[in-house]
Amino acid sequence: MLIKYILYLVKVLVGAFERTIGWVVSLMDSLGVIYGPRIIAKLVLETLEWIDQLLMVGKRYLERVVKTLRYRLYFEAVTGPMRARYRELKRR
Repeated sequence: MLIKYILYLVKVLVGAFERTIGWVVSLMDSLGVIYGPRIIAKLVLETLEWIDQLLMVGKRYLERVVKTLRYRLYFEAVTGPMRARYRELKRR
């Protein structure tokens, strides 16, 4: 039961990362049309690219966690009844 809640939490975090990455990308695109000081725009773009890379690393990690938790849930669903049956047979 706890694994389902953890899986839901990870799914929410992945969604948040995706929205944040989308926000960063749209902000980077909008900064391309600014005709102000190019040095400031360049620094801002480099900073946003660094943040984007960091968020992508976090997103990939959380996607792997989701995959692992799904396999774990499947494993528990398959082996749980077998384990209970073997315990019952052992008691007899």
